[in-house]
Amino acid sequence: MRRKAFLMCLPLGLAAVLSSCSFENTLDGDEFATSGKKGKVTLDLTSGVEFATSTRVVDESSYQNVGNYNVVITDSKGNSKFSGTYATLQSRLPLELDLGSYSISASYGTEYAASRDGFLATGSNTFTISAGNTVSTTVNCTPTAGKVLVAFDNAMSTYYDTYSVDFTGTAALGNSVAHWGKDDTAPYYLALSENGETVNYTIYLTAKSDYATQQNGEKKAEATATGSFQLQRNTAKKLTIKPNYTPTTDGGLAITITIDDSTNDIPVDIEVPVTWIN
Repeated sequence: MRRKAFLMCLPLGLAAVLSSCSFENTLDGDEFATSGKKGKVTLDLTSGVEFATSTRVVDESSYQNVGNYNVVITDSKGNSKFSGTYATLQSRLPLELDLGSYSISASYGTEYAASRDGFLATGSNTFTISAGNTVSTTVNCTPTAGKVLVAFDNAMSTYYDTYSVDFTGTAALGNSVAHWGKDDTAPYYLALSENGETVNYTIYLTAKSDYATQQNGEKKAEATATGSFQLQRNTAKKLTIKPNYTPTTDGGLAITITIDDSTNDIPVDIEVPVTWIN
């Protein structure tokens, strides 16, 4: 007669780990009555969501609650052996399974090319069940997105009527843009490839009449400034944009951009001359 699987409560690991999912196989010597055709698995699911900046609108703490994550276990033939939340799975651990190889994945949220509402955190691993033994496996879930933020200095309104930023260039965005208006405050989560991507930005400016430039006897008020930066998954970049004005006869108006990833002791300031357009 087969004995029922016993209940085992596991500690929830919420450590912010940026490494890829790891796999640990240990035999605990628990020889349960299975007639040699089954084994058991335990799972430690961890969340590695730790975007560098503290400014947020999305409740990122919900991504750190591993009980929210959906877990799927499939055998080597693709047959589902478990599908449900980690909170549900915990009540069934250690889970008894037939001998063989298995895949396990966990996820929470939805992946969007650019979103202010959420992002996808996911991870996966494999394990093998052997007769009469308990195997332990670990899945660490991390975001497939990076976060971008813009902060316009208060002095911008002194020199410009309007100003905004468009983010482009990622594979997921394609020909689309993530638009940041002058009054926006919510960060963007941008879906990125595994090795990160280059994000381009274009700053659009309309100067006030007193600060427009004179070119060939014509006053020009609209201008752009462009640049790019490298963005990795589970990291954040913040652009702080402020005016840089030096009075000249032809309008000496520029902007200074500070790129801050909150991991450097000194943020990088870049003075960017604006390009005036018709």
